[in-house]
Amino acid sequence: MYRTTGLPNTRIRVADALRGIAVAGIILIHACEHFNLYWAGLPYRRALVEGLEEPVAEFMWWLLAGKMYTIFALLFGLSFYVQSDNQAQRGRSFTGRFTWRMVLLLGIGLVNTAFYNGDVLVLYALLGVLLPWLGKLPTRWLWALFGILALQPLELFQIAAARPLYVDADVWGDAALPAFTEGTLGDTLRASLRYGQPMTLAWYLNNGRITQTLAMFLLGMLLGRRRLFYDEPGNRRVWGGILAGSLLAAVALAADFGGEGSPLRVMTSAWYNLAQTMALVASVVLLWYGFGAFRRAVGPISAIGRMSLTNYLLQSVLGTAVFYNWGLGLYREVGIVYALLIGTGLVVVQYQFSRLWLRRFSHGPVEWLWKKLTWL
Repeated sequence: MYRTTGLPNTRIRVADALRGIAVAGIILIHACEHFNLYWAGLPYRRALVEGLEEPVAEFMWWLLAGKMYTIFALLFGLSFYVQSDNQAQRGRSFTGRFTWRMVLLLGIGLVNTAFYNGDVLVLYALLGVLLPWLGKLPTRWLWALFGILALQPLELFQIAAARPLYVDADVWGDAALPAFTEGTLGDTLRASLRYGQPMTLAWYLNNGRITQTLAMFLLGMLLGRRRLFYDEPGNRRVWGGILAGSLLAAVALAADFGGEGSPLRVMTSAWYNLAQTMALVASVVLLWYGFGAFRRAVGPISAIGRMSLTNYLLQSVLGTAVFYNWGLGLYREVGIVYALLIGTGLVVVQYQFSRLWLRRFSHGPVEWLWKKLTWL
């Protein structure tokens, strides 16, 4: 059984910056997707940017798609480790308290689902209840389990058995679409609550996200145990090795493997996203601790990261208000280029809100509520 080292877990500023980057990236990619209305099949007006739609879309998908959520999941596992280890140092078990915390997160996720049907918090809550039990395992066992999950075992099974596990989500998407494209706010809330999670969980299953998300939780725990996010002796050398290995893996996996939607394509895409994610995380950590100019330039985005849960919910409300019919209905009007500019505006708005809020308070409003209810 794993036991705490007793070393202090001080606030990790670079983790706040990484959370800020992840949330900002999630906002931008969701805006490019019109908050899941990119599949509405309606023609877009592309005045002045006719030739830019495809290259901008390809660049944004390469840069952000599948990477921001893996960073978010990695840091979720890191946060669990820090909280659990702090309680262990006080001689307390965190199992029951964290399980209750996941029940609360499930409720927060359902609130988020009501506005935006692409919520990830429900999945985090369902998988998160495993962490207190997995966190008791010795480090070498956790590494073994991480390796198994990172190999995408469901996809390997499908390849070996020649039996796809695909779940068609179109029945839920088609049922929800009229509420998003033509309905009121009430219609949107009802349709999202009814169809959002089945549609989203089916997408996660079809794209290998369930096992990968749990793998990233475990990796965050393991990096927390190793204290790699602190600038301690030898850590920069380890991050340099991670960066080099991740870049080599990303280059090797950059080609398309298998047909569209095939288990082989899903599996290799997950590995590619993991390699890109770790290259990005390693780069940010090395630059953060190596260059003061980088900390000063990137540090402000930590405000978004310190309120990551609040900002994740806020982007769902603001994004659907901009693109869905209950708000401005701009899904009818703009292509990806203008949608990216709108997403950039949402990031700026949420940054300013976070900065002003944190001048007076130490936690975001949703973080404060979650903490208070956790420690009833």
